[in-house]
Amino acid sequence: MPRRNRRERPQESPVRFGANQWTESGPRGEWTVRQIRGNGKEYVCPGCNQLIGGSASHIVAWREDSLLASEARRHWHTPCWQRSAHTR
Repeated sequence: MPRRNRRERPQESPVRFGANQWTESGPRGEWTVRQIRGNGKEYVCPGCNQLIGGSASHIVAWREDSLLASEARRHWHTPCWQRSAHTR
């Protein structure tokens, strides 16, 4: 039987969603907030109306009570989200 020279590849651990996701309360209600890394896509930040670069880490937020959460998600620069009225 031929010898295997390759080492066994370690099993990849499952991605833990929730580690970078939390809920914030503000005068406009409850928001689900997620910190994400850039994925190559560009988005327009609703806080400053500027582009979020494809490699930039940023915030995705949506209302807790939104029935269509996937359509209600908005991508924000982290400082813009922190300055927004959602968190005050």
